[in-house]
Amino acid sequence: MTRLVELESTKFVRFLSDLWTQRNWQTNVQPRGEGRYLVQGQRGDGTKGLMLVLPAAEATVEKDHVRGFVAHAKKRQIDVVAIATQGEFADEVRGFTTKHDVTLLDLDTLGETVEDEGLEETVKQYTDGDVYETAEVEFGIPFDVPEPLENAISALPLDGVRERLESLTSGDDGGDDDGGSLRDRLPSSLDDLKSGSPPSVRVVVVAVLLLVLALGSVAALGPMVDGLGGPVGQSGVGVSALSSAPPSSAELVAQWNAKTTESVAVGNESYTAPDGKQFVLVALNVSVTGSSPGSFSQTDLVFESDGVRYGHQPLSNTTGFANGGLFAPNESETVWTVFTVPSNASTGTVLVRDAGGDTVAFVHDESLPVEPDETD
Repeated sequence: MTRLVELESTKFVRFLSDLWTQRNWQTNVQPRGEGRYLVQGQRGDGTKGLMLVLPAAEATVEKDHVRGFVAHAKKRQIDVVAIATQGEFADEVRGFTTKHDVTLLDLDTLGETVEDEGLEETVKQYTDGDVYETAEVEFGIPFDVPEPLENAISALPLDGVRERLESLTSGDDGGDDDGGSLRDRLPSSLDDLKSGSPPSVRVVVVAVLLLVLALGSVAALGPMVDGLGGPVGQSGVGVSALSSAPPSSAELVAQWNAKTTESVAVGNESYTAPDGKQFVLVALNVSVTGSSPGSFSQTDLVFESDGVRYGHQPLSNTTGFANGGLFAPNESETVWTVFTVPSNASTGTVLVRDAGGDTVAFVHDESLPVEPDETD
């Protein structure tokens, strides 16, 4: 079974949000405390989705962890309900969620989805290039070898096999700090083959080595081919937003909407994206939750796509934050900003720089007009 590589917690949440945006969902990501996150989604046809994410790899998700969430989703009449974790689901959770039509996503399920839909490049945005977990393999023979076979194996050019495999994997040493490279884990003698690994693996290794012997050359080992799925194609950029706090505790709540465009018109002025680029225009209706003024400037916002963060695009003689990023309590104000991203970007996330400022909760509002206000 193909298993997705483990991701850092916030990257795991963003990856799941990306999966939904690539399926034409507009998404919001909100932290809920105690290592939990909510991904809220809505499609243009009104379909609503809600995903509870518990990214801790060491966690076992119990029924008590999800019962309240499922009841809340059903009360809100959510169409698509999912729970995701990098840990394990208890058996009682699987039975409970099946009864309530809730989709469970773990690293095994997500690994199969990535493989089936060719989403490897999406995963690589959040890793150093790894996509699937690689099992640690030791080689050995779990039984006494008959003398003729022992003589045949002893005559094998094991050093040559080790060198050949090392050359085939020179672009990726296939190892880690604990296990060493693939070459270091290969047997160097018959005694090494006889020790310490699963019987099925050892038998297969013997069979491969005998095949090499039968063919008479280490060159019988053919080239290794990487298989990567094609990019997911869609018009425009699928946009999500990552809150720095839930609405119940955030100092500012920003309802938002976004669109992709080749040009932006503000009054009589028109601004066109450079060749090979496109604009992501984001409108926000910001309100302060407390009794003190809030601060949220245009420079606090970034747009992250394919692992790259883009600051806002300044436009000559105009700004979408005419108030300088200061918001009065008990009032709401609509502002807007523009990001310039590559024309082949397919997904991205709006988020707030980690600058220690006011916390912001993003709430998607598809009815919010995404057009610059010329009075700004």
